[in-house]
Amino acid sequence: MKVGIIGTAHMHIESYAKHLRALGVELFGAFDRNNSRLTAFCKKHDLQAFKDLNRLLESEIDTVLICSENAFHADYTVAAAMYGKHVIVEKPMALSILEADKMILACETAKVKLMVAHPVRFTKVMQELKEQVDRGNVGKVFAIDATNHGKNPGGWFTEADLSGGGAIIDHTIHMADIVNDLFQPEIESVFATSENWTEDTFVEDTGLLHIRFRDGLFMSLDTSWNRPKAYPVWGDASLSLITEKGYVHVDGFGKKGLRYSEASPIQFDYYEEDMDLRMLKAFQKAIDEDLPSPVPGEAGKFTVQLVAMAYASVVQKKLI
Repeated sequence: MKVGIIGTAHMHIESYAKHLRALGVELFGAFDRNNSRLTAFCKKHDLQAFKDLNRLLESEIDTVLICSENAFHADYTVAAAMYGKHVIVEKPMALSILEADKMILACETAKVKLMVAHPVRFTKVMQELKEQVDRGNVGKVFAIDATNHGKNPGGWFTEADLSGGGAIIDHTIHMADIVNDLFQPEIESVFATSENWTEDTFVEDTGLLHIRFRDGLFMSLDTSWNRPKAYPVWGDASLSLITEKGYVHVDGFGKKGLRYSEASPIQFDYYEEDMDLRMLKAFQKAIDEDLPSPVPGEAGKFTVQLVAMAYASVVQKKLI
């Protein structure tokens, strides 16, 4: 693989760049619409800076990694597909179902692989849970309770024209993907509420979703940025299943310890293989062995659909 980076706005780019190089992948160069951000990133990682996206796409790269602001995911994906490049795109895949469909169609037409970066499904604990679910060992699942908490990330994440919204679009995505990966449900209805408790922030920092699926399964999801400044950066991604055989609870981020320091806020130290690394390994294998995408566009579209229904419910103040 020879990778070109499109957009460096999202914080996950640092992890992805590190792990791709650890896998022996060549990072060829980067493009960003923000020249100062591009220059700083390329200097830090010793990469060629491209101020023209087409020049990067015309180069010898075979794959692009898109970590721009959410609003540009669709356009960048379609452009990359037109040049015959495989695509890894940061979550959320898109800001609308229409955009998601355009991305899927562009990649299918170009016969390139599209992977939406949903790393939580790759943690060891989630892989083990999926194995148990697939084997039928947890039995019929009646209800799901999930949380994805964290701090307000600030910056462009709080600018709706760039991010698409606040905590709901940012934090619904992870747990929605986990549920889709485990059960492949069809969404029947969503009722959502949200609030903004942070001064000088014009997107929601708190959200609560109630979701019913067509097979009778229902889910509650607390998706909030309302944790204090001392809270660990990555927060939590918890999943509880109420089943005919009992109760299952997992921390989606895997095993960790707490680190306290006078020099910094409380931190989580994870001591299992990094989920980003596991995800990128899976994509590399898909490229090398011509396998299906580990997280195809349709999986990303499921999370976009859920988010769209949640925002419609918030605006209309009713079940959607």
